[in-house]
Amino acid sequence: MTVPYIGPGSNPTDWVTRHYPGPLRAALEQRGGVPHSARSIVARQLSMRSAEQLRERIERRWYQRYAHLTGPVLLARADEIAEMLVAAPDCEVSDRCEDGWLLDEEANCTWCRPSRTEFDLTGQDETEGRRASPDTVARMAGSIRAQLREGRRSVRAATERARVERIARAEREQGRAAGYPSHPGRTSPDS
Repeated sequence: MTVPYIGPGSNPTDWVTRHYPGPLRAALEQRGGVPHSARSIVARQLSMRSAEQLRERIERRWYQRYAHLTGPVLLARADEIAEMLVAAPDCEVSDRCEDGWLLDEEANCTWCRPSRTEFDLTGQDETEGRRASPDTVARMAGSIRAQLREGRRSVRAATERARVERIARAEREQGRAAGYPSHPGRTSPDS
């Protein structure tokens, strides 16, 4: 028999705190229940998030950060963990960010999850070599964008491209079989 879903109702703070994971709830009960500080954090957060979002935050953070704790360690840190599970994200845009995810844009938060791109350059790399002109850089960037756009096209366009490439390849093969050079200026495949 499944347990019916019971929504936040008239007291969303109690509803959220009842969704602490079982091991943490047991540790909190041994320490006297959910601390008042955790309840006041939940009450403040309910002005920015729904009760369901806070429940999801508790679950996500528990499994990401604290689920491995057991016994005396969990008991000693129970109040701190109860607060950390519901605390606002430590981010410049915490009103929109939920643990590295921008809720309104459905994208990674650039404040707390910056690009993981690593540039492996030494001082020698930066100063040696010929620099590309701005025109060359613009031309190369344009060709890269065109390739990216080409890759995003529909399945029909991709199928048509593949068909055209097969025809061109077959024509080149027929030309080689007839003894024609594959590239202008070349006389044999070995040259």
